[in-house]
Amino acid sequence: MGVNIGYVGVDHHHRDPYFAVASELDATVTAVCEPGRQVDIENIAAMDERPDEITTEGQNAAELVAGAAVYEDPHRLVADESVDVVWITYRSDETPAIIESAVENGVHVVSEKPIARTAADLEDIAERAKQAGVTVSPTMYYRRNPVAMELKNRVADGFFGDVWTVDGRFNASQLSYRDTDHYIYDRETSRGGALQWIGPHWVDMMPWILDDPIARVNARFHEADEADVEAGAVLQFETHEGTLGTYHSGYYLSDRGKDTHFGLYGTDAQALTPLHHDALQHEPTVPLNITSEDPEWTAAPKRTVEFEFTYNRFPAWGDFVQDYFEAFFDGYESGDVPATVDDAVQLLRVLDAAYESGERGGWVEVEN
Repeated sequence: MGVNIGYVGVDHHHRDPYFAVASELDATVTAVCEPGRQVDIENIAAMDERPDEITTEGQNAAELVAGAAVYEDPHRLVADESVDVVWITYRSDETPAIIESAVENGVHVVSEKPIARTAADLEDIAERAKQAGVTVSPTMYYRRNPVAMELKNRVADGFFGDVWTVDGRFNASQLSYRDTDHYIYDRETSRGGALQWIGPHWVDMMPWILDDPIARVNARFHEADEADVEAGAVLQFETHEGTLGTYHSGYYLSDRGKDTHFGLYGTDAQALTPLHHDALQHEPTVPLNITSEDPEWTAAPKRTVEFEFTYNRFPAWGDFVQDYFEAFFDGYESGDVPATVDDAVQLLRVLDAAYESGERGGWVEVEN
């Protein structure tokens, strides 16, 4: 028997790609909900006017949810006994309450990051989910990015020695390319902009690669003219083990696509990589450049590994995203998933500290 998915948030711009993900799984979208509105599933049209740079890839969204039950109330959807997993792409201020209802009904959850506005909005629900044996997972795809996984394994093996510092950059298209009337660009709904929306991927990934949580942050923000959230942010941070880091993220690009970079500098080796391209950029490979002091590397201390990403199963971002969701659906019943609700809470604690730093200045400790 396949998994029955209840999907909440069909007006979200990640809907089409996620419907496509579900179509490649042993799963069926059996229920859909846009809170407060009766969805006409027979006439769901592809989102050609995107609030961001994701493309529809010509898929028929209506076919992917043909025959699904329609709900206006997400709390009623998660009470549907036929639903095994609720997949949420909805506003951050209301998602925690939907997850709370899912936990009460024993329904597992995969939810668009960062799941909530603040850590306080999710902490109690996270504890109840764990006590009830209900899996709640955020969409942290980069935990299945092949380059990130390679780096994580090398850090764990001690290849880099003591890691002095890391630096990251993830910039995306300008707000002029986006529908800034969408609720993700509303401060009351989402709390923040670039850092809260595109930033979480790497704010989660960098300490995950290091296996070393962020302990404190110092942040500055560039406010947007087109919306009441920030257009970009720069973070300094320090991990528990003393690694120093910087992260730069924003809606800055004058073209669709991504501008990415990750650097890791240790006592014994260093690594530089863009970590990820997307299909829009038509790059054949993603390079990982490594320099090592290892005696076995003396004859060739500088090496480049070219990762040829595939886009066959998930054209929008790359097949590693499909891998992420496959891992979730393989492991949600046991809780063996790439990212847990505790990971989501810790990410939000880092974001809490960053926004507090932006407001009052200086370094802010991250709650643990």
